Amino acid sequence: MCVEFFPVVVTDIPDDGEHAPLLLDPAAARIVHAAEVADGDTVLASFPDYSGQTPHSDYFNDQYKARPKPYDPTCACGSCATMADESEPVVDLGDDNPWQVCDPWAASALVLIVPA
Repeated sequence: MCVEFFPVVVTDIPDDGEHAPLLLDPAAARIVHAAEVADGDTVLASFPDYSGQTPHSDYFNDQYKARPKPYDPTCACGSCATMADESEPVVDLGDDNPWQVCDPWAASALVLIVPA
């Protein structure tokens, strides 16, 4: 059995008007690298790096089901171009939302998900 520990803090689930209520059991949430997110996993939060501080969960306004696809830096979506200069591999977690079909992440970035 391989266990990996991440130097991050997962904060309480936000329950304010800015965030949609979670539609699944948060006890099932797991931290994985973006490259490990599978089709149908529910993406809850990222862990932005705040210059040397331990990263804390940054919940999205609304969770979404990941639909990973190959990353295309020439995509005209507006999001993909922001990662074109990334020095490491990039993955596109995508989703079925017609307003944001692409969601590029550094492959090693940490993501809080509930597995499909």
